[in-house]
Amino acid sequence: MDWDDYKFFSTIASTRSVRSAAEVLGVNPSTVSRRLENFEDRLGVPLFTRSQRGLTITPEGAEVIARVDKVASDLSNIEGMLAGKDQRLSGQIRVVIPEVIALSLLVREIDRFMEEYPDIQVELIPSHQKMNIMNRDADILIEATDHPSENLIGRSLSPVAIAAYCSTDLHLTNEQTEIVPQTAGAYWIEFDTDSEMSRESKKLRKIHAPDAKIRVKTHSLLLHLEAVKQHLGYGFLPCILAESDSSLRRVPGIPAILGPSMWMLTHPDLRAAKRVKVFMEFVRDIFNRRSDELLGEEFRSSSSLQDKP
Repeated sequence: MDWDDYKFFSTIASTRSVRSAAEVLGVNPSTVSRRLENFEDRLGVPLFTRSQRGLTITPEGAEVIARVDKVASDLSNIEGMLAGKDQRLSGQIRVVIPEVIALSLLVREIDRFMEEYPDIQVELIPSHQKMNIMNRDADILIEATDHPSENLIGRSLSPVAIAAYCSTDLHLTNEQTEIVPQTAGAYWIEFDTDSEMSRESKKLRKIHAPDAKIRVKTHSLLLHLEAVKQHLGYGFLPCILAESDSSLRRVPGIPAILGPSMWMLTHPDLRAAKRVKVFMEFVRDIFNRRSDELLGEEFRSSSSLQDKP
């Protein structure tokens, strides 16, 4: 048995397209077609029917994929069990993290971790790539959420304060023309993704400036920040991004609020893996020392951490 044949078959079954499967596997479409044809010849049954609309799995193919998925799950569980027993301070740690948190906190201090653990390689993966921790696409997930996955373990690092900001130039211009941020004459920028941070920001804008004109929508907090800095409009931003920026100022009359908390989570199988433990301790230390940057002035005294068993 060649397990690669089953891997090719499983990928085709999930994508329903030879071309899409080839992109996932990093090979040519012709290689995928050839492997599928050889696999079907060896099994003696068609696994897919072909049409202009793509591939449709046959009953025989559905039975094969069910068995393949079970074997893959069993292998993953074995790998996870062994990974959790790994006490080496070497190897790779894959961390899914919002880019703004990585840039504002982690990247600025990670050289200390590298010096202490030179044999550990850290891979930082932007959270918009939607890696699946349960499938072990990554080892650690750092995200802003009030609804952490019940299947993962970890702890809350810090709430994130959100406030309304604009550029200093825009504030002076609108002050001279008597344009008030909360009125229909003001331009706003909307952070528009499926994240909890985005939903909170949009809710705040509807509360405080329901009639305002949305001039720009962004799908990245870094783009959102830059749009505000370039005087394109008012916007709600995490305080850690905007508070220390001298080109920005708080919008008067709109109080800051506590948005979703930052959580650091991992797969239960990895809770005892030494390299994962030391990295999570390193991140906790950063957040403990610098949580005031996430909270802003109003909420610094109310900071608290909570564990998720």
